[in-house]
Amino acid sequence: MSVNVKYPALNAKMKCMYSNNLSKEEFEELLRQSNLKEAISFIKSKFPFLENLNEKMHRKELEQELNNLFIYDILKIFKYLNKNEIKILMQFLSKYELNCVKNVFRNVTTNRDSREYLKNIDNWTAKMFKNIDGINEITEETEFLELIKSEDYYKVFAEYEEIIENAPLEEIEVKLDKFYFEKIFNLSKKYNKNLLYLIGTEIDLLNIIWIYRAKKYFKYSENEIKEILIPINYKISKKVLEDLLNSEDFNDMKIVLNETKYRKVFSDESKIEYDKNKYLYDINIKLFRTKLFDICTVFCNINLLDIEIKNIINIIEGIRYKLDKSEIQKKIIV
Repeated sequence: MSVNVKYPALNAKMKCMYSNNLSKEEFEELLRQSNLKEAISFIKSKFPFLENLNEKMHRKELEQELNNLFIYDILKIFKYLNKNEIKILMQFLSKYELNCVKNVFRNVTTNRDSREYLKNIDNWTAKMFKNIDGINEITEETEFLELIKSEDYYKVFAEYEEIIENAPLEEIEVKLDKFYFEKIFNLSKKYNKNLLYLIGTEIDLLNIIWIYRAKKYFKYSENEIKEILIPINYKISKKVLEDLLNSEDFNDMKIVLNETKYRKVFSDESKIEYDKNKYLYDINIKLFRTKLFDICTVFCNINLLDIEIKNIINIIEGIRYKLDKSEIQKKIIV
């Protein structure tokens, strides 16, 4: 089944929204600002909606203001979609809902009880994920389980219900990630090849990264690594996956990947995360610019907005802590 967003109004809106994104030259100009006050002034000049930004804001407050802008832009897109398209988009956006859920559960189980830490969640639950609105007020594990009981991801937590107060956080978060990607991949197969390409490629690259990290930093066994991988083979065959699992180090992994479509993705072990993100950015920008406007293009636009926000935060925080410009540049995806 193919779902095309046919409305000319959406076509114009998407182009208009993207034209408001910071260009490569504007990111470079932001990076050249000599202090935090100048950097904030530059951002406010580009995004009048961020009138509340100021140089005294902590990182969490900065993230909250930028997320408000992000959510505002997403909600503008909703106005041009039909019910079925909104349903598909909400499945894609559920990764942000799961981030809210992860943060609250971690906060509750570690007794962090930090309102500042959870402030960003208000933005998402009040405006988009109203099904879990109020989750950031929860202080007990049983309350948490009760609130999410009707959600499809509840089954992940249900496995640990009897030991919920001592549940393994990292294990649950890995299972939530796998749950999301399996669901969105199966959904993408029903619609069009562009969407499948977008989601499938991200899954392949995440599995490669997770194998690398698990072997290098955690010394996981092969079976332990298999447990954390997303059980989907898009362009990475089972044979290649086994070879990656048996590799000794990054260089061995590179040799294996040289026989795949991802042979040019990873250039250096020290920037493996950056290389993955840059490759995904290039896919998103190409699909957005060259393909007809359909639900995949909407996904790409939202991904590009998300990357823009991360770029802004990395530059602002780099300037705040007086990092060398070259070090900040290494984190910017354009």
